[in-house]
Amino acid sequence: MSLDATNQFESVSTPWLTPVFAQLLETYQAGRLAHGVLFTGSAGIGKFKLAKNIAQYLLCSSKQADGACRQCHSCKLFLAHNHLDFHLLENETDKSIGIEQVRSLIATLNERPHLGDNKVVIIKNAQLLTIPAANALLKTLEEPQGNSYLILLARTHHQLMPTLLSRVQQTHLHTPEDSQLLAWLAELGFFVEDKGLLRLFQNSPLALLNHLQSVQQASAIDERRNCVEGLFSVLNQPETLFTFSQFLAESAEQRLQLLFHLLHDLHKLKLSESVMNKDAVYSFALPQLQIWQSQITLKSLRYLSSELLQTRKLLVDHSGLKKELLINALLIKIKNEFKEIAVC
Repeated sequence: MSLDATNQFESVSTPWLTPVFAQLLETYQAGRLAHGVLFTGSAGIGKFKLAKNIAQYLLCSSKQADGACRQCHSCKLFLAHNHLDFHLLENETDKSIGIEQVRSLIATLNERPHLGDNKVVIIKNAQLLTIPAANALLKTLEEPQGNSYLILLARTHHQLMPTLLSRVQQTHLHTPEDSQLLAWLAELGFFVEDKGLLRLFQNSPLALLNHLQSVQQASAIDERRNCVEGLFSVLNQPETLFTFSQFLAESAEQRLQLLFHLLHDLHKLKLSESVMNKDAVYSFALPQLQIWQSQITLKSLRYLSSELLQTRKLLVDHSGLKKELLINALLIKIKNEFKEIAVC
């Protein structure tokens, strides 16, 4: 079984998940936990960690009121990533989850458990199930074999087929408030004053923590500054367009989202008469944004935001497309919508 990168956070406390976990235990203990469960929430909220905690509890042979005992043979096998009744189904990079993977899983679920009474499956990125694969799961969700539990993970329920969605018990994971998130980060040694970072990562704690750790280890930088500098260059030195396009294409989904935030903050700045909230993603670049917002109309900003999101969706949904060509075309549109005014 492959291990997820989020395993690095196994020992990190996740207080925003505690009440959700407690509610799920209560539901199970009352005999109301469905055999198909869906956890939704933004990337970095902790869906996979919560799913593993629930899976361990379901497999534990000495369940406690507040969770798995962590001491029984089943728990020890689970913690060693070697439990024969736990299965992880996930897609390979840039691929969907196919019907053959699901058929193999169903065959495994049809066998008797090796330990205890339950079998548990976690399906990561459930939105990547192909239609045939999702259809193959339907009967298993309707008529689960023995005590088999399937835990599906996705960002939003809208990403799943309605027929699949109707057969699972949904739990949405909400991000913590600023005060709770900042206090949690401080406990881990990260004192964040730039609330724009919180907005950038949509208050998703583990995604934000991963970024802060990477910056601390000098293996990552604050790419918001690259977006400001890249746009500045494109508007004033057109020959740099290809360089900025390459930068965006290296991580198109994330970096185009950064560029979208930049346009969005420009839009808000025009509406608020050059005033920007301190928790805006690009609040640190206010002087430059004040110059730009005088060079572009609200209509142009709305048009460019729509074009950017369409380009991003194309690149996310179709990995075989020529990223640089599409991003080049987008940057040309951006440049053409700004007035020809010298930027100082």
